[in-house]
Amino acid sequence: MGVITISREPCSGGSQIAESVASELGYKLVGKKTIEDVLVQYGFVGLKDAYDSMPNFWTRFDDETKRIVEMFDRVVLAMAKLGNVVIVGRGAFKILSPYQDVLHVRIKGPFAARVSTFMKRYCTYDRSRAETSIAEADKLRAAYLEIHYGEKMDSASGFDLVIDTGKISVGSAIPLIVSAARAITFSNPADSGSAASIEVDKILLEAARRVLKEQ
Repeated sequence: MGVITISREPCSGGSQIAESVASELGYKLVGKKTIEDVLVQYGFVGLKDAYDSMPNFWTRFDDETKRIVEMFDRVVLAMAKLGNVVIVGRGAFKILSPYQDVLHVRIKGPFAARVSTFMKRYCTYDRSRAETSIAEADKLRAAYLEIHYGEKMDSASGFDLVIDTGKISVGSAIPLIVSAARAITFSNPADSGSAASIEVDKILLEAARRVLKEQ
């Protein structure tokens, strides 16, 4: 029962790496939409309307934002308890930091390379626009982590592996992560420090199980 969290800089190749690692290990990929689907199954109504209606939702810290972020955290914990998942973003590395059998990975890349990737992905020749978009995305993610989890985006202390795709290609990063995940799986027996020991609301856990089954 393995759990991997992948934090990634925009256009660093992190999403592709997460998908490939999940496929290689036979794990389910858990991202923002998966978490939202679980909350809908759980009966958490009005989620999309709530954060679509507020400017800068993810960097706010009012009661409504705090409530939704806490619900996202609870889903991350439920997914980890079920196991065999790769959880992308959402501060999962911080939420699951107490559990010894969770592998935390950070994917980063040089700013210029990420800008070039953005330009190719969105078919634009406007480098200035691409630079602004990447810089704003970096700023938003950094603010989200600092406001809600008290974590600095550029800190490596919360990760077991930090991979720079400017030096290590996406293709080479995948087997590194797979190998590390398998090593953790076989070297840590289930105990009080494992993700399997997480206590989760049974209704929420069942909602998470249903959503993963449908993927």
